[in-house]
Amino acid sequence: MDFTFELLKYLGKFHPLVLHLPIGSLLMTFLLTLFSRFQKGGLEKAIRIGVDFSFAGAMMAALMGYLLSLDEAYDFDSLKFHFWAGIITLILSFSLCVLHRMKGKENVFFGSYLLTLVALTVAGHKGGQITHGEDYLSTSELFEKPNVIVQMDSIDYYKEVIHVIFEDKCISCHNANKSKSKLRLDRYDLMLSGGERGSMFDFQNPNQGLLVQYISLPKEDKLHMPPKNKSQLSDKEKWLLNHWATSGAYLKEGKISLVKNEDLKSNIMSFLGTDEQVKAAGRSDLSKLLASGFRVKPNALHDNLLRIKYMNSRLGGDHLKTLLNVKNQLIELDLSNTNFDDKMAFILNEFPRLEVLRLDHTQISDDALNYLKNSKLQVLNLCNTRVSHRGLRNLLKVNPPKTIYAWRTAIERDEKNQLASIAPSLIHFGSADLFSEKLSLSPPEIQNTNLIFEDSISIVFYEPQVKDIKIHYTLDGSEPDENDPVYKAPILLRDPKMLKAKSIKEGWTDSELFEQMIFKNSDHVVDYKVNNDLDKSFSISHHVNFTFKDNQKVLFDGEKGKKVYRGTSIEDAKTWLGVVEEDLEIEVKLKNAEQINYITLSMLENQDMSTVFPKRIEVYGKSAHGKYELLNFLQIPVQKDPDERVSYFKDFTLAVDMKAYNEVKVVGVGHGKFPDAPVYRRLIKRNAWIFADELIFW
Repeated sequence: MDFTFELLKYLGKFHPLVLHLPIGSLLMTFLLTLFSRFQKGGLEKAIRIGVDFSFAGAMMAALMGYLLSLDEAYDFDSLKFHFWAGIITLILSFSLCVLHRMKGKENVFFGSYLLTLVALTVAGHKGGQITHGEDYLSTSELFEKPNVIVQMDSIDYYKEVIHVIFEDKCISCHNANKSKSKLRLDRYDLMLSGGERGSMFDFQNPNQGLLVQYISLPKEDKLHMPPKNKSQLSDKEKWLLNHWATSGAYLKEGKISLVKNEDLKSNIMSFLGTDEQVKAAGRSDLSKLLASGFRVKPNALHDNLLRIKYMNSRLGGDHLKTLLNVKNQLIELDLSNTNFDDKMAFILNEFPRLEVLRLDHTQISDDALNYLKNSKLQVLNLCNTRVSHRGLRNLLKVNPPKTIYAWRTAIERDEKNQLASIAPSLIHFGSADLFSEKLSLSPPEIQNTNLIFEDSISIVFYEPQVKDIKIHYTLDGSEPDENDPVYKAPILLRDPKMLKAKSIKEGWTDSELFEQMIFKNSDHVVDYKVNNDLDKSFSISHHVNFTFKDNQKVLFDGEKGKKVYRGTSIEDAKTWLGVVEEDLEIEVKLKNAEQINYITLSMLENQDMSTVFPKRIEVYGKSAHGKYELLNFLQIPVQKDPDERVSYFKDFTLAVDMKAYNEVKVVGVGHGKFPDAPVYRRLIKRNAWIFADELIFW
């Protein structure tokens, strides 16, 4: 049933495509009617075909429109005028088919045609308002006197900038007539109220606000805004939205001062088209740069700014003179891995718009930095140079770039601490413990897809992408460091082990810990049963009805469940056992139970799939008297800050003493509804599933 409903809503999306057929047909047939009426052209057969085709098209458009209205993003109150105008157009279209077949009704037919066109115009206008907003045909802007900005010291940030961006890229989906995710962006007060996912802003952690997150996601991500099939934000618009949301400017309307914020002023003026236009570099100057070994890239369309990199290793005076020819256009300069030194550094004072400067692996020292004191640099790379504490300290005190990369310089460790106290958020030394923004390594990953083995298993790590990274690992449960074994070949295991590993490289922050239990199937299970009703038919996010009937075997098949997510295939979902509105309860008969020390149950949490880890796992042993006795339990806390789009897989292990028992019962105690916690606030009223996979005795 759910799948059929979703399919019908999907078909409704073709409404904008289909509705143009009857519009074009009605207009064309009306022209034929005029010719036939005033010139006696004998076009009756063509007119008959035209009105019949128009009615068929109107019928299909009306049906598609109704299906589209089923989408929860639309409110019927806002659709009703368009809806009834469309129905009237459909009825009048049908009347044209009837009247054209009746003799002596030519005048009635013509009058009905005029009424049909009026109804069509009203329906089309109301449809346009739903899609583009109520003022999409307003002429007020045509007669509005343009603002002449002589000196910009303040601006109404929301009204003149942010709302303009919303209107261009967002309001078509978030307005009074159509409010995706129940979010309105056409009014300031409603924008602040947020939508069904909560507020777009986070006052305590501004960079974690939904607006900042969603516009920063890759275009392919389903939560990326605007959607990939819509017009996208420019880099300038992203910058302005980010600044508005993270600076706290969203909290108030009205004018703000631009006097003390040159970056904001520059970006706003550029957005409004009032910034100074840089003259394009001459063709001959560009040709000389290319002939001299420079690679030249435009910064952005129509801004005439240039990003330049020297591709060879030896620079001379002629090269520097060639650069001076484009000094006004230069915004990024890369001279890394060259012989550039302090004697050549005078040229750095000649580039008024330089924002990115890369001098890695050059021969510069502190003297070169003296030419940067009046610069507008955003990024400065000084890695593998002779720059010392003195030179960098002086630069930081005068006019520091926003970001500096300075590992492997002449700066000592204690001096790095002193510099950190001046500007800890600006400098990156590549060390592990000084700064909030660290150059960290990614944790190692293993290639093995199944980590349950019968006799033996070889663990293979993926080769690191960064040169000289070493993967240090342990098998005894301790956290690895540089003194532990280095992975060089597949790790052969014949017994269950806890594998922990880290990526480590000199001068870099160690990676986060990778840990994974590797299990050995010891064949303790004699028989089992699941005490849940698995015959129920359900529909999970892909809207296909299916059951978990006869799926108990996945608990003991020696294979880990597939990575599942919203829209996953049935085949992948069936690698798990799911229950809802009840606790998961599994009874198992065992052999050689005295050899068992641990019981592990693999679980899944994925908010899009409405699955959450149970709140507790309990293990009972059946005594000689036939009664179950509690052997151990594990309380599972709610995750602190789970990503609603990510699937979390976890093995929950409980120690047990099985010497007096040959039967056990494992219970996953569910939450019923989603836990009443901030991380699940949009799901609190929804039933929470329990997804389990392997049940392992070892």
